[in-house]
Amino acid sequence: MKMQVLYFSKNGKGNAEAVATAVGRTFKCKCDQIPPAYPCEKEKLVIIVFDDYGKKAKQLVDFCKDLSAERAANVALIPLSNTGANDIGELADIFKANGVAVAGIQGVEIKKGLFGIGKLTDEKVKVATDFATKIVTTLFEHIG
Repeated sequence: MKMQVLYFSKNGKGNAEAVATAVGRTFKCKCDQIPPAYPCEKEKLVIIVFDDYGKKAKQLVDFCKDLSAERAANVALIPLSNTGANDIGELADIFKANGVAVAGIQGVEIKKGLFGIGKLTDEKVKVATDFATKIVTTLFEHIG
């Protein structure tokens, strides 16, 4: 199975790593931070988990601009935000321009506290892993 799970948290603190690790463990695939140690190469699916509190981070946007159809045929996005919205803003235009298909978006609501990251519950992790399972079973026929 040619897939990777990548995550991005501003300042390296956040719930994106925990959610991405759970998704990666579900499919026994590589999980890495953005920018990854090794660039994506001919992946069928790249799942990107990121903190979406305010403006998109430059590292995340730059990584998405660098993601071409040769590197990843499909992306699935899991933005973590105060509202759980599925709005990925400029990233949608970047993927479209690069010929990378957006297989799905699943916002996860994690209210950010006044003094840092919000509380991640098992229920929120399950929302993300269930979404990833749905995407993976759609793209990879031999799983399910």
